[in-house]
Amino acid sequence: MSAVGLVKGPAERQDEFRFISPDNERLKAGEFVYYELNGRKILCRITGRKPVRQFPDIYLSNPEIEPERILKAIGIMRKDFDLYEITASILGYHDEVMGFVNPRIPPKPGMKIRLAEKEVIEQALMKKRMAEKGSIHPGYILNREEDIPVVLDTSLVVSEHLAILAGTGSGKSYLAGVIIEELLKPYNRASILVFDPHGEYHTLKEIEGLDAFSDGDYRPSVRVFTREDIKLRLSELDYDELVNLLPNLTDKMEATLNSIYRDLSEEHFTADDLIRRLEELRDSESLAESTASGLIWRIRRYLRDMDLIDDYRHMDLKTLLKPGQASILQLTEFSDLEQEILVSAMMKRILKARINAEKGNPGERVDYPVFVVIEEAHRFASRDSRSFDVLRTILSEGRKFGVGVCLISQRPSKIDSDILSQCMTQIVMRIVNPADQDNIKKSVESIGKEMIEELPGLTKGQALVAGVAVNTPILMRVRKRLTSHGGVSKNAPEEWIRWSEKSESKSIAVKKDMRLFWDED
Repeated sequence: MSAVGLVKGPAERQDEFRFISPDNERLKAGEFVYYELNGRKILCRITGRKPVRQFPDIYLSNPEIEPERILKAIGIMRKDFDLYEITASILGYHDEVMGFVNPRIPPKPGMKIRLAEKEVIEQALMKKRMAEKGSIHPGYILNREEDIPVVLDTSLVVSEHLAILAGTGSGKSYLAGVIIEELLKPYNRASILVFDPHGEYHTLKEIEGLDAFSDGDYRPSVRVFTREDIKLRLSELDYDELVNLLPNLTDKMEATLNSIYRDLSEEHFTADDLIRRLEELRDSESLAESTASGLIWRIRRYLRDMDLIDDYRHMDLKTLLKPGQASILQLTEFSDLEQEILVSAMMKRILKARINAEKGNPGERVDYPVFVVIEEAHRFASRDSRSFDVLRTILSEGRKFGVGVCLISQRPSKIDSDILSQCMTQIVMRIVNPADQDNIKKSVESIGKEMIEELPGLTKGQALVAGVAVNTPILMRVRKRLTSHGGVSKNAPEEWIRWSEKSESKSIAVKKDMRLFWDED
């Protein structure tokens, strides 16, 4: 490819340089260029530009006369007149042995700068190729008209954890649907569990009827679990989770409940078992009447009436978690408390089952890695949440046992920074809130200041991809989903008009009937 500019010299930062170019169309911020060093193409990203030569003010004095007409009159072409100083950051090149390498050697003044071809970008930035085993294709390079696919390494995404962070309406749930589609493709066949507080992911069921997801005997499945299907046994709860379900306990009540829980925790127990023990302690006068009655009333009032808790039914992990299956837990009808308890209890079971499988321990087992998608993650991963401790444990230790997590949130500032920093791949969409930007800056090391500054300018469906799944941060436009999006906002004017027209039709029909009635009389 022919050169688009010539190196002027170093810039303010050690990893940046400046070059001069007349190209005003292709060399936008975020675009990729390269220079050659010892036979290698060193990929660089444009970070800024400013004009070196502009129209003289006199050329702009008359709005009725275009400056190009003046240039043409004096025999100068516009492309020969425009000149820009462009700043570029040195990224590096891909080496078969060393991986991605930054040479730390800036180009010399006068060296040619070329626009990076598709092959150069793919080879340098992507760890995988499109549709290769263990690949995820969520979208395309943002600044190019040609489709240059962004491809992530599935193993690094699911084992090192993923965070999708975006403001409201930026398309984060749409993107999550794209990633789940990719994980159910024949070249991944993942085992996925989705905690869905708003009922946005049921449309992924369409996957089962699409040929793009089939290969030979492989057919992925998507199971949607509703309120009637989602159950926890009381004995699956930790003591702290049990206490959280019973409000306003006195110290004596907590001590009594703790003692009973420790006696029963090695076996399956029910609410009736708790009540029976309390009645025995009361009748033997080992426990005060007020304490026993207070606990019994709370157990009957809060545990028996809670749809989430069932004495005998629960969700079998081998039913929920299978390679080539996405299980979606719709939490729309559960309270915030129930949702937090569910996430906490299920994540503990999954981690324990994976540890049992890896270490050959007895008990419940899941013999393959699992990827868990948590929507509205700020509700479950803040320090005030009842599911905080288990998520912090899994985010720091789960990778050793094959439990990967995807946190999706529109309020990253409310996610604990220790948890967020454990997500080693990040996809960040439009975020305007300074507090959210600041938390991302502190928690995500791979996103520099100049990339953070890009976030407010992104539009719906555009994202910044960073972390271990790619060699360097990339600006991306999300690809089109193969299934319908379940989180589409309501079109209020259309619905108002439709209901208004329906009301008008009813009114006309009533008036017509009334006229007929009086005519008969």
